[in-house]
Amino acid sequence: MKVSFITTVYNEEKTVEDLLRSLLIQTQKPDEIIIVDGGSTDATASVISNLKSKISNKGIKFKYISKKGNRAVGRNEAIKNANCEIIISSDSGCILDKDWIKNITKPFEDSIIDVVSGYYKGNARNIFQKCLIPYVLVMPDKVKKKFLPATRSMAFKKSIWKKAGKFPEKFSNNEDYVFSNNLKKINANIIFEK
Repeated sequence: MKVSFITTVYNEEKTVEDLLRSLLIQTQKPDEIIIVDGGSTDATASVISNLKSKISNKGIKFKYISKKGNRAVGRNEAIKNANCEIIISSDSGCILDKDWIKNITKPFEDSIIDVVSGYYKGNARNIFQKCLIPYVLVMPDKVKKKFLPATRSMAFKKSIWKKAGKFPEKFSNNEDYVFSNNLKKINANIIFEK
């Protein structure tokens, strides 16, 4: 099964390298990586450029697109440019488990699956972040079967993205929550994969 990894960036010079390096050590590699930059003014583009040859050496197609706009605009642009039916998404600032792609795409072996909602945990770097995590992330003991997908750990069919009306570009924040609720409204077959 061929998969396209997408992410958006905006002034992520300190975080994008960790994300890309975690992609390169996956037990199952993506077929392509598409990054949409919303207009970074820091060294994000050069950090990504420095890793471009490592990505290509792994046999992974790579697209870096500059398009001003919010995350929803960037996500839609990335998906529009994706060549694969299965789209996997995470965010800059995330570090992916080495089996993340393998685990989040495995449910698509059953053709009735439309969306896979993956879990994520916070990686606090200070006491404030440690205190904040229970309020901004879903804690493991609260995960239910109907855990709504968030773009930091999500996989879906390109066809269901179109059917759900794509990511709503009028939202600068929480666009993935709105998109996930639109998926529920159209009865997309969503499953949770820890």
